Amino acid sequence: MKRPLYWLMITLLIVAMSELQTMGMLPDMARSLDTSTATVGMLISIYSFGMAIGGPLIAWALRLAPPKTALLGVVAAYAVLEAAVPLVHNYWWIATLRLLTGSLGGAVFGLTLTTAARLAPSPDRIASSISIVLNGLMLGAVLGLPFSHAIATAWNWQTSFVALGVIGLIIALLDIRALPALPAVSAQTSADDMQQFRSPRLWGRYLVSLLTIGATYGAFSYFTPLLEQDAGFSSNATTVALFGYGLCTVIGNNLVGRYADRHAVTLLRIGHLALTGALVVLAVFSEVPWAVLPGVLVVGLVGVSMNPALVARVVEVAGAGGLVNTVHTSVITLGVVAGSAIGGVAISTNGDTTASAAMWTGAILAVLATVVLSAQTVDRKRAHSVQVQPAQD
Repeated sequence: MKRPLYWLMITLLIVAMSELQTMGMLPDMARSLDTSTATVGMLISIYSFGMAIGGPLIAWALRLAPPKTALLGVVAAYAVLEAAVPLVHNYWWIATLRLLTGSLGGAVFGLTLTTAARLAPSPDRIASSISIVLNGLMLGAVLGLPFSHAIATAWNWQTSFVALGVIGLIIALLDIRALPALPAVSAQTSADDMQQFRSPRLWGRYLVSLLTIGATYGAFSYFTPLLEQDAGFSSNATTVALFGYGLCTVIGNNLVGRYADRHAVTLLRIGHLALTGALVVLAVFSEVPWAVLPGVLVVGLVGVSMNPALVARVVEVAGAGGLVNTVHTSVITLGVVAGSAIGGVAISTNGDTTASAAMWTGAILAVLATVVLSAQTVDRKRAHSVQVQPAQD
């Protein structure tokens, strides 16, 4: 039963590589489109906006379709639009295509996680099944930038879009045989999925996800200037350090996925504590190479790798419905955008002289995540004690 999970992982990996691909070829695209590097950089935010807003809309539209049919259709549409980018040579048309591919990418995220949950051998193995698929997200985030940079360097930036589009189409064709045909959910099940959004507990768990991912990306987005400008690493050493970070996210994701079904809260508590400590070390010792490198690796182990535990807590209160998972994806994406933006403002406020301000921002968000999680667990214990208290005469 694990083989389909690995195919879902590969599917998510290819789509996840799109999110950061423009970051790897900003100068080339700026020269070709006769615009500024900052303007081209906005394509990353546009893609993320599509994931956050368009993803749930597509998931809602496909809520009654068989999971395999919906996933294959979305991946095929993504592949076509990805490969179509070089056909237009106007920034705003490219931005429109990035918005659409981002929307499809968000839907792929939700659909792959929902399918993984349905393929789990038992309810107490959902998080471990999802963690296998999430490896695609971890690897995609790490490989997307160097892949696009290498392709643009060897040929041109247009080839990067064509390559990912063609690979995406090939994966969609292979998924036809590799993925099992699961039945579509009933209209009643879909309606029950929608009802979950009335639950304050669900939104509370979304909030923990937002703060956890926001804390991680509030720092991670500025690891390059931290390593090169503050700590004094060379460009090549920084590349190695970032690959090490990516490897740690994969290791952490698999470790968390193994135990998240039964110990999600404990893992998050440990993760938040370690994340806060690592970010404080990075902020205080930003100019000390031997302190910065292990700090970066620890953030990889306990940052985005908390995703299986975050997903497990959402599934616990709202089930593994497609719309619930896709909105969770939107929340995580908003955490990425918000964390990066707040970190950038913190650096600018401090005169753009050091990236340590972004590390402090991440640490504060990690503390807030800890506080919110603690409040939720206290309320749950209190409610449980009220339920089991014997009636008084």
